[in-house]
Amino acid sequence: MIIQHLLREGSLIVGAAGLCAAFAAESAPAVRVVFPAAGSTVSTATQTYLIGSVTPPDTPLRVNAQTVTPWRTGGFICMVNVVPGTNTVILRTGATERRHTFRVTESAARPGDDTGLRVLEPAQPTGVYTGESVRLACRAPAGRQVFAAVGERTVPLSAAADAPSRYSATLSFPAPADGVPVVFFADGLADAPAAPVTARATWPAYAVTGPLFAARARTEPGGGDTAAFLTPGLHVQGAGYVGSHIRFWLGGERRFTESAHLAAAPDIPLPPRDLALPDLAAGFATRPPSGRPPADILIVLDPGHGGPSTGALGPTGVTEKEVNLQQARLMRDVLEHAGFRVLMTRDSDVDVDLYERARIAYRAKADAFISVHHNATAAHTDPRSVRHISTYAWNAIRLRLARALHPKLAAVTPIADRGVMTASFAVCRNPAIPSCLLELDFINCPEGEEAIQRPEQQRRVADALLEGLRAWLAPVEP
Repeated sequence: MIIQHLLREGSLIVGAAGLCAAFAAESAPAVRVVFPAAGSTVSTATQTYLIGSVTPPDTPLRVNAQTVTPWRTGGFICMVNVVPGTNTVILRTGATERRHTFRVTESAARPGDDTGLRVLEPAQPTGVYTGESVRLACRAPAGRQVFAAVGERTVPLSAAADAPSRYSATLSFPAPADGVPVVFFADGLADAPAAPVTARATWPAYAVTGPLFAARARTEPGGGDTAAFLTPGLHVQGAGYVGSHIRFWLGGERRFTESAHLAAAPDIPLPPRDLALPDLAAGFATRPPSGRPPADILIVLDPGHGGPSTGALGPTGVTEKEVNLQQARLMRDVLEHAGFRVLMTRDSDVDVDLYERARIAYRAKADAFISVHHNATAAHTDPRSVRHISTYAWNAIRLRLARALHPKLAAVTPIADRGVMTASFAVCRNPAIPSCLLELDFINCPEGEEAIQRPEQQRRVADALLEGLRAWLAPVEP
């Protein structure tokens, strides 16, 4: 009717044609790619998942040469092959074609065992005691004579019997030395400089400056187990360093922590090497608060992510931080209606530091801490093939809470059940309060994204959490 009116009024034919084109554009299917984002860089090897949505939801879709059937929400997922560098995916919806470009991290070329020398140790600047053994290690072609120049010394390296391309040796420094260079060499191969070594007879005392739970004594630099948490103001005896990690004495063992958490305190007497480990669990119960009424029990709910930390993304663009908060709020309402006291680590779209989340529960002397999350896969894994529910905790008292909650949650979530697993997540390591982390479903799977937003499913999960807490609080027979 509008076009006829324009023609009757003598409007230009091109005007009518333009209007028709506008109507066609409005009715044309629309496609949106959420991951990988256009122009972004993805770390993967040969494939990545591609997720997004189409409008209308029943629009036929082809991705490259692959037919993809969107879910009823319009969300879709498919796996696409990739190569290092720039990749372009072609998406077709009806007569509409869209090109989506992103990059894949190119693997850094790494010298092989048969082509040259490659440093293994020391890979980072290292500080040790005088007289302490320092390990030298590299890879090189089998059957070579390999040496290390350590300052003015030349040290021959021996090949391992079970790994003939791995060469190693040890040496020590009889006197203090600062920043001694280490270079591996062999005839016919380019030299391989290693990190320098410093040796001292004594190392200064340090004061712990890092916040509670962030500063922890680890068994290895940058990894290993958590041996203890370091309390602010604690003084420890230094024992050297590895890269950005300071080595120190605690409980008669040499431990490591990030140098950002310690400050040199050379003017105080050296603390003893067998300094007692801080006991942060003192004054906290070691058993569930069975027999107490709900009004005497404080539960901390921790909606994961928030603010700029969106967490994982769903195919239609839903963020994990949104659904974490929705689910936690409903959990709070159900628990409070049952008489429990509930504290939220966040109740709005803000990002709370991981260790502050644990400190909130610690300062409040909470009885339990539950972190609410929704899962996603790495880029190279199809979430449809691994979609499951799981719960994580760190050690025995925390695993008891997780094992009480998880069966109730899994019973109302009709996907694969991976059960309870141990993990050293920051929010799970609270040494004083039973803590666990819930991964309720996979948001980057179209079916999962829809399920976790359904009010009836969110209510079932909240009710299941209540039943799990009641199971945790049930008295245990001797």
